[in-house]
Amino acid sequence: MTALAREHATAPITDVRFRRSVMPKDDPTWRFALGARAESVGILLEMEDADGIVGLGYASEVPHLGYDIDVMEAVVASRVRGVLAAPALDRRSVVGSPWRQTLPAPVRSLFDMAWHDRLAKIAGVPLYRLLGGAENVTLRVNRIVALKTPDEMAAVAVRLKGEGYDHFKIKVENRPMSLDIARVAAIREAVGDAAVMTVDANQSYTAKEAVTFGRAIHGLGVQIFEQPVPRGDIAALRWVRDRSDLTIEADESADSLEAITALLRHDAVDAVSLKLSKLGGIDSLLLAANLCAAQGVGTRIGAHVGSRIMNAAALHAAAALPHIEPFAELGEFARLTNDVATGLEVLDGGISVPTDPGLGISLA
Repeated sequence: MTALAREHATAPITDVRFRRSVMPKDDPTWRFALGARAESVGILLEMEDADGIVGLGYASEVPHLGYDIDVMEAVVASRVRGVLAAPALDRRSVVGSPWRQTLPAPVRSLFDMAWHDRLAKIAGVPLYRLLGGAENVTLRVNRIVALKTPDEMAAVAVRLKGEGYDHFKIKVENRPMSLDIARVAAIREAVGDAAVMTVDANQSYTAKEAVTFGRAIHGLGVQIFEQPVPRGDIAALRWVRDRSDLTIEADESADSLEAITALLRHDAVDAVSLKLSKLGGIDSLLLAANLCAAQGVGTRIGAHVGSRIMNAAALHAAAALPHIEPFAELGEFARLTNDVATGLEVLDGGISVPTDPGLGISLA
């Protein structure tokens, strides 16, 4: 960071604005094993300092992890009062320690994102530069195919392939297993052998069922089996991993640094899906990724369903992680409308890190 940036980084925060954002889904019937909802709901945060520099943050509600939008808004309102009342602030006083999460993780991520955006804007560089990231990073986008009949899911995959996507994550639900197998087979036939396919059970299988299902779809070229069993059952994850030829990846089980540390200690998974909102921000995500890399566990940027602001922040973090998988679920904003921001798009199935200062994202 330049000397000028260091000087202005200490400028007091003079205004913090936030509002709820509702982003309707283009397919109101979109669902996964843990539920269905016709829109994605989140919070936009604008953190402005005395020099008029505004940092942007965004966090989505995550009901299946216990993060309700009404509770999030109440906590944000309280935190805003504290930020504005303080005579001087640094990042830690706004966000807190990665290991001491006194705020709900999505709220921590919201403030952390805005702080990082503002700091990079002060320095006049894209955020990935402040994070020590690589130049010109582009990730392939793994698009999610929601639960429907096998033929309907295959049709969605064909449409996405026509838009340039070549990575697909297939939602499954174990109601019954045979239907899930048919879904995977239909999509494989529809998109061809070259497409990269993963499946996500969102905790809907028992350990024994997961092993049976994994063996049934292994011949269809599936690479990753995400969160096959309930989130709190580390022993079940390890049991599945020991008996599966697929890469077993944790998502809901990896909802904090402490949880990821437990997964690593028990050698329970091959990979971890990393998300800003469940880990509490950019610093926590980077720390989690490096902990995993040190243990030989793979990492991938998981779905950031919500505004382009949140997806851009995850992209900048990914650019600072040379060991991250080169495909990520950072294109789901394409199936949402009414975004509060612009400046990030998927091009031919890939997404590139913005190069304008900060997150590189502007309000719509």
